[in-house]
Amino acid sequence: MQQNRLNFHPILYRENKNAFLDDVVPHEVSHLLVWTLFGRVQPHGKEWQSMMIDVFGCKPDATHQFDIKGVTRTFEYHCDCDTYALSTRRHNKILRGAQYKCKKCSALIQMA
Repeated sequence: MQQNRLNFHPILYRENKNAFLDDVVPHEVSHLLVWTLFGRVQPHGKEWQSMMIDVFGCKPDATHQFDIKGVTRTFEYHCDCDTYALSTRRHNKILRGAQYKCKKCSALIQMA
């Protein structure tokens, strides 16, 4: 946001062109406009929702329904009772010190 620039995933765009143009681009441009006009606010708060509805005429959905299996990487983690495929985001948070506990056995989830 601070660089006033948006980046889009080229593979997801190629696989979902209409949805990208109809939903993703307005979604992300709304974030940029809200940042410019209001600064730091809730990511999908009232300002963003208003921008989506009033400026773009779009339903203010915070998530998409794209199949991302082909473009995501997962990292294998385990606890005392199970294994987990964690996203890159969660993996990086763990590398920075975050801890996640298994909801079943309460053990810390650790890299396999």
